[in-house]
Amino acid sequence: MAYEKQDWKDALQAAKPKGSGLDDNTDERKKKKEARVMYIKRSLYKEVKGLLKNKIIKYKDIVKIHGKYGIYVS
Repeated sequence: MAYEKQDWKDALQAAKPKGSGLDDNTDERKKKKEARVMYIKRSLYKEVKGLLKNKIIKYKDIVKIHGKYGIYVS
């Protein structure tokens, strides 16, 4: 009686980590989203800074930046 056959469901449950890893995945998604937003912000800032160096700012340049970064004015 020292050795009892373990049911496969019990073995699967014992092999799972305690939190089942759902929290880790959502935290990773948040970090990726935040990194993507910060990258877009930095690149937008760089383009605007380059645009401001010009003495004459053309409207089509502004519209191009709006379209590229998805900025819409209502």
